[in-house]
Amino acid sequence: KQWYQRRVAITAGLVGAVTGGMINLTPANLDETINSSPLVMINFSAGWCRYSQALKPIYERAATELESLSGVKLCYADCVAHNSICSKYRVSKYPTMKFLRSGELMKSEYRGQRSVEAITAHINSLMKDPVNALHGDEELAMAKEQQKTKFVLGYFESTNSYGYNVFKGSASVMNGQCTFYAMTGDDAKPKIASMEGNERVFLMNTSEGDIMFEGAVTDQPQLSAWVKENCVPVVREITFENGEELTEEGLPFVILFHDPEDQESVARFTQTVNEQCGEQKETVNFLHADGFKFAHPLSHLGKTTNDLPVIAIDSFKHMYLFPKFDNIKKSGRLRRFIEDLHSGRLHREFHGEVFRDRVGEDEAKPAGTPDNPKDQKKKKEKSTACDSALIP
Repeated sequence: KQWYQRRVAITAGLVGAVTGGMINLTPANLDETINSSPLVMINFSAGWCRYSQALKPIYERAATELESLSGVKLCYADCVAHNSICSKYRVSKYPTMKFLRSGELMKSEYRGQRSVEAITAHINSLMKDPVNALHGDEELAMAKEQQKTKFVLGYFESTNSYGYNVFKGSASVMNGQCTFYAMTGDDAKPKIASMEGNERVFLMNTSEGDIMFEGAVTDQPQLSAWVKENCVPVVREITFENGEELTEEGLPFVILFHDPEDQESVARFTQTVNEQCGEQKETVNFLHADGFKFAHPLSHLGKTTNDLPVIAIDSFKHMYLFPKFDNIKKSGRLRRFIEDLHSGRLHREFHGEVFRDRVGEDEAKPAGTPDNPKDQKKKKEKSTACDSALIP
């Protein structure tokens, strides 16, 4: 690996050019590249990783095929030559493929087949309009009845207006976390006229009635932040039905396993997440789960339903146990647990490394109980990525 790093250092000055349709990212061109296109896909790779080596020519061919598609850029980040780029997006396994919409990181990673056809098909699907069209108040009433949960509704002069395209961009970034509807043209005229001719966005189906977005509908970061805060629950429930969809977002799970009749622990967990972990909502998914239905994952932690409520992190490679549920009352403790995941401390503890700085602090082992050896073997056999913690 030292030889590889020296070779990269020598050639690093050449990186930043376009290879076919693929753009090689550097710290110098990163911001300009990700902010100049509605959709950017980044392949985070390491030259020493055989999975990265296998993917690169496939990815290059996909980039060439998509080169003529307006609004799309396929980029490549060498995590050895430019580790700062990969650290910025918290990439610790290679290859990892992420998406950005107008500079905003999407939660879902690409986890599909690593072929030219699959990658191009996925990109084409992402370019489809994620906004559902409504025609008049009758359809709106039906949407409210069918949706039953909160959703976002925009009123725009046309699908070509700048505000609509910002709205569409926010819908793409949210990627199914919140449903977006829009009325345009003649369907929207009465509402726009009542709002002094301004295009507007509303949060619908709330207990407080329709809530209007007070910011500029042309400010995508502000609009997306408002939608995330008001439409997407901070702590979502994971079920057998939505588990695969949540996994596709590519973020580690911070899960509260609880008795379904125990909603107090869910409320305490949600409050703690809001108070301690605001800046970590983009790096992990906060979830709660029925501990009886998900008794099998609990067994991997050496726990049973008698131990509920239990908090753990699922990194998709290992599960790490939060020492005691009541510790969430302690200032910063849950936040620190997540920081330990990103720093690699939980991973090192899991593999036997001993840290002395917190001896006696808690009764339980913070890194959790190792998975069943058979399950670890299955995970190893299915692996299609190299872990940065296991750099050769």
